[in-house]
Amino acid sequence: MPITTRDLNQPHHYTAERNWIYQAINDQAALCANLIASAKAKTLAPWLHEPERFADIQAVLLIASGSSFHAAQVARFWIESLARLPAQVELASEFCHQPLHVHTNTLVIILAESGEAPDTLAALTHAQQLAHRSIAIGHHADSTLMQRVQWPLVLDVGEQHGRIATKTFCAQLLGLFLITQTLAQSQNQPSNFDTELAALPDAIAQILNLAPQFKQWAQCLHAEAAIFITARQIYSPIASEGALKFKAIAHRFAEACPCSELKHGIEHLAKQKIALITCLPWDALTEKTLADLRQFHHHDCAIFVLSDAPLAKISGLNTIQMPDKLKHLNPLLYAIALQGLAYYTSTMRTH
Repeated sequence: MPITTRDLNQPHHYTAERNWIYQAINDQAALCANLIASAKAKTLAPWLHEPERFADIQAVLLIASGSSFHAAQVARFWIESLARLPAQVELASEFCHQPLHVHTNTLVIILAESGEAPDTLAALTHAQQLAHRSIAIGHHADSTLMQRVQWPLVLDVGEQHGRIATKTFCAQLLGLFLITQTLAQSQNQPSNFDTELAALPDAIAQILNLAPQFKQWAQCLHAEAAIFITARQIYSPIASEGALKFKAIAHRFAEACPCSELKHGIEHLAKQKIALITCLPWDALTEKTLADLRQFHHHDCAIFVLSDAPLAKISGLNTIQMPDKLKHLNPLLYAIALQGLAYYTSTMRTH
């Protein structure tokens, strides 16, 4: 049962933008299936199948803005853990003005929505002046960025409307994972992720089937004064992206905070009417995260947990059970879940 605008306790005068958003969210299972099929058929970008091009790369620098910046932060974890290459992430607007020490054999990966933003183009020019090799991830083959870059990765996401990234964010994450796979091969690291890639579209479809539960949560979230989203490690950028979606889609105040930092400030707000959404995949840090959440149990704070573990019996937690965990691509599932929550929270507005 996909996310839908039907059967909502709302007047039937949805804005065009809201309709585009829900359609874009629902497009993501098919979108990922198409991109994965294209990559496997070697039609997405031929150089993805030529890891020898990157054999001498010693570091990776990712440059982006907005939602793309969050995608780049996720990719940093992938590149460092799977390709065993040091990686850093910089904002496009700051890259040209920072005295960064970057290794000569650095691969620059630039992410962009339009491929025409002045900051992004200036960052590419600066990187090329430093003699860095460059990859660009975007959605418009004829954009200035794609015409100037050494290795373009064009992700066809179909028709786009508005400026709120949903399926484009998902596509960027998938594109970054495919690049990571190529880099892992270039460094002679284990890189066979075909089984996991094949499982991704069905896992996304399972997320979309959680729509009724997202709607139940939204009925509570729209009444809260503020929303905080927390996570750890590779899921922290997903929390930041989720907060951005609550602002852009639901027009609600939302911020992200690493779990370990909840005690620095947010704990003092817990007596107010706030909601705390947690991305909680079951791993070695789960018990530590649950311990961080317990400090909020006795406050007027609504706690919502997305987890692939059955946590329904834990007192004080509102839980939604996510699909079985994907080893590396799991952050995409949490990103789409937070998009759905932001969308449904937006439908609770009466104006």
